[in-house]
Amino acid sequence: MQNIVIVDDKENILKVLKVILEKQGFAVQTFSDAPAAMRHIVLHAPDLIISDIQMEPMSGKELFYALKSRGFLIPVIFITAYGTIDDAVSLMKSGAVDYMTKPIDYQQLGSRIHLLLDRSASRQSGSLSGSKRLIGSSSAMVQIYERIETVARAGSTVLLEGESGTGKEPVARAIHRSGKQASRPFVAVNCSAFNEHLLESELFGHEKGSFTDAIRQKKGIFEEAKGGTLFLDEVSELSASIQLKLLRVLQEKVFTRVGGNELIPADLRIIAASNKQLSDQVAQRRFREDLYYRLNVIPFHLPPLREHPEDLPELVEYLSRTICSREGLKVPSVSGEFLSLLRSYSWPGNIRELENIIERLLILNRPEVLGVQLLLKEREFSELRVPEIEDERSRILDALRACGGNKSRACRVLGLSRRTLYYKISKYHIQDAEFDL
Repeated sequence: MQNIVIVDDKENILKVLKVILEKQGFAVQTFSDAPAAMRHIVLHAPDLIISDIQMEPMSGKELFYALKSRGFLIPVIFITAYGTIDDAVSLMKSGAVDYMTKPIDYQQLGSRIHLLLDRSASRQSGSLSGSKRLIGSSSAMVQIYERIETVARAGSTVLLEGESGTGKEPVARAIHRSGKQASRPFVAVNCSAFNEHLLESELFGHEKGSFTDAIRQKKGIFEEAKGGTLFLDEVSELSASIQLKLLRVLQEKVFTRVGGNELIPADLRIIAASNKQLSDQVAQRRFREDLYYRLNVIPFHLPPLREHPEDLPELVEYLSRTICSREGLKVPSVSGEFLSLLRSYSWPGNIRELENIIERLLILNRPEVLGVQLLLKEREFSELRVPEIEDERSRILDALRACGGNKSRACRVLGLSRRTLYYKISKYHIQDAEFDL
């Protein structure tokens, strides 16, 4: 069953659209504000979004660009009043797929939805489920999303620096998808995965007879990525000779194939990445200073996970859903103690390490609850002390257990309104499985 998210601040439109589309066999989730919709979309990746443009506190336009900067390629149909048609047209040029004016012709909307989903099904299944997205709502991540949007609009060379596992390739892909090169190829190359001669041939291509095994002409990645983006990961590992050839590409916008003399235009954007501080590599004479300045036109630092631990709950939920969907497992709930212990760890491998741990716990244990005892079995966490949980959280959990999970009774015991209790349950990541025993 295909999933559709509808975002509109008018409840009557949400109700009508939900009834109509559910009758047509779709699973429909509705949201009256864009921030709540975005949190759901990031975690569940629906097949289609229908959104109003003018909303508070976040407009449909802002929602669209926020999702795009995170690497999402979900089709969007905008619902627009006459006065915002220009905005809708502008959004379509930026990647939205359609718009409809109010009042809505519901029959026509249904036809467009079926057509769009039929056209995009194969594309989405390949690009959405197979690509790593940017997850998190912390101030550090919001700054990254904003910088992606700013950087993407230009065609300048970008240098991504950050520890291993911080998400440099997903950021590079998000820059590509949000930029002018979005319809052209994105090609990623790990510079540390090839020896010098093989990497030179891979990047620049070679002419027939240029070396022993060159039995035919070969076009390199610089030609394959024409008009698009070339992502050079671990650029600090480039040999001195390839650093020189790359410098020429950046300076003169041309290159030659190995063994050739023809000048070939380098029509592409370069995004380089390194888990080493390139300025330190320059100081140690391991990297060319002139190439460093050519790559470092727009510097982009990715913070380690330990500097934004508030994103751990969202990351754990997203990773759990993704892995369980792939492996055919039931998605477990997550205990507050589990999340608290995650926050006490330094995460030297960053998000990649978190993904490995979550996958291992899910595959080997198939738990109903990701609890702290599972985590303590992991070598990395075995010597850590289980952190103290907030007094208020413990008090709320004790009350829920004493009331057999009855939230109305727990409200009376705690002296809280129902709305406040639900807020605190969400705040402290209290799961039903912790008290519904």
